[in-house]
Amino acid sequence: MQIKYKITPQNFYEMRKSVNWKDIKLEQLEKALNYTMIVVGIYEENKIVAMGRLVGDYSCKGLLTDIIVKPEFQGRGYGKLVITNILEQCKKNLKKGDKLCIEASPTLGNRDFYINCGLKYKPQIQDGVYIWLEI
Repeated sequence: MQIKYKITPQNFYEMRKSVNWKDIKLEQLEKALNYTMIVVGIYEENKIVAMGRLVGDYSCKGLLTDIIVKPEFQGRGYGKLVITNILEQCKKNLKKGDKLCIEASPTLGNRDFYINCGLKYKPQIQDGVYIWLEI
């Protein structure tokens, strides 16, 4: 197993396709990667099997997104490995006294996964919403 902190747009496309997420053009995925704070890719035999990104303002707010594990590799701890590596990279970049809030908007049924990775769930404070914009 290899952990890398860079992935290609093609890897990103492949991972999204493996879990039947919306089809997004490679040029958009490349742009997304360019604006990513931290990306983690997990590879087995030089093939990507899991990934995740942290996007945000590089200062006080970050969003865990695109946490994907190929279906045939799910349930083996790869997702947790992605998140723990992202969190470790964040800690390395913080200076004494800094505070960084990291959020996630889990897909249906995945909230407990994030809680098991150390994130908190406080429904009385926050609930997630989204919209897809398309031209």
